[in-house]
Amino acid sequence: MRLTLLTVGSRGDVQPFVALGAGLARAGHEVRLATHPRYERLVTGAGLEFAPLAEGHLSRGTETAAGRAWIEKGSYRLPTWVGFLRDARSVADRRLADAAAACEGAQAIVASNLAFVLGWQMADHLRVPLVRAYIEPPAWMFPSKRRAARLAPAIRQVAWAAAKPWLDGVRRRAIGIGRVPLREPFAGLDRSGSLVLYAFSREVLDPPATAGRRAEVTGYWFTDTTFDPEPPPGLEAFLADGAPPVSIGFATMIDPDPAASTAFVVKALALAGRRAVLIRGDQPIDAAALPDEVFVIDTVSHAWLFPRCAAAVHYAPAGTTAAALRAGIPSVTIPHMTDQFLWARRLHELGVAPEPIPRLELTAERLGEAIRVASGGVEMRGRAAALGQRIRAEDGVGRAVELIGRELGVPPPGPGAPARAERPASTLAANPHP
Repeated sequence: MRLTLLTVGSRGDVQPFVALGAGLARAGHEVRLATHPRYERLVTGAGLEFAPLAEGHLSRGTETAAGRAWIEKGSYRLPTWVGFLRDARSVADRRLADAAAACEGAQAIVASNLAFVLGWQMADHLRVPLVRAYIEPPAWMFPSKRRAARLAPAIRQVAWAAAKPWLDGVRRRAIGIGRVPLREPFAGLDRSGSLVLYAFSREVLDPPATAGRRAEVTGYWFTDTTFDPEPPPGLEAFLADGAPPVSIGFATMIDPDPAASTAFVVKALALAGRRAVLIRGDQPIDAAALPDEVFVIDTVSHAWLFPRCAAAVHYAPAGTTAAALRAGIPSVTIPHMTDQFLWARRLHELGVAPEPIPRLELTAERLGEAIRVASGGVEMRGRAAALGQRIRAEDGVGRAVELIGRELGVPPPGPGAPARAERPASTLAANPHP
């Protein structure tokens, strides 16, 4: 069967779909993965067909200077999603046109939470099935958000009605199709029993009853394919020359002054008595100015680095949280937006992380103490190792592939089954929406 997967956002939003796409391809499906152009190598490196989706300045979150500036200056005054909604609007026409091209000939569409509206529009227009595939549950589903859960349908409908004139215009300009319906689509999909996949482990989180009767928690979608550069020899020598270090993702700090943030980290490490691998990303950090106990690197595979570390310091995004759990190491979490607070809280409740430190409450002393507890606590390290072993035993991709095949009425591949389904002719122009 010809499938198109749609996902937008940061690498943590994309890499699980690369793993899922590879699993679907192994099962005999013909898979096209549509996402931002900067991830083309990630997609093609897994043997999948790539299609581009336009990218706004905030699409990659804290991976970009614009994203970090928004989080630092704006997200404490406005809900974080407001900034990303504005960002999506800035590229909406191009992104919808890209999605239409990516879905040409698709017999089914799988869409991430951030790409849901794109996926729903294409599935509705082409009259093909839609599978929702989320790497995290909506925040309003959880106990601290019970009031929001009760109000969610009304809030979604109000937001949909407000966005409808604009969305109608985007559809007309971008691909020449008609208006969206008056009713928002989430409720209809839930009533119909449409499949929703959650790409995390039941060892970490069970979705509550409000998630819907077709919600399936599959386990994490990991890939063992390496997309990052090979670790430099200097890093391997650093790791071998002492006690396991802690890993620190620099995006955690979100500071307009990288030098000040670096000094902050060095002080916390000294207080904890720990070495560190500092992943600086695109930040201008002068490695030569740092003590020998800190190794600076632009990027490295979490799957390679984390098992060699005593703990990981991060802001609890879904992808990094999953990597730390899989590696079986404790975390130190500094959440500052959206689902990060959920994952940070769950890690602490599971006993594999100290209490989360909200970004605005972060001090060198608090960070140093949390690093000391996470990297040196025998019980915490034992719990993390045991949980990691259970998570590594799961096959989230295999379970998701099985459920998607069952949803689409595709029998499991057997001996002599064709490797690829025949691609149907395009139906985009032939199926105008009323």
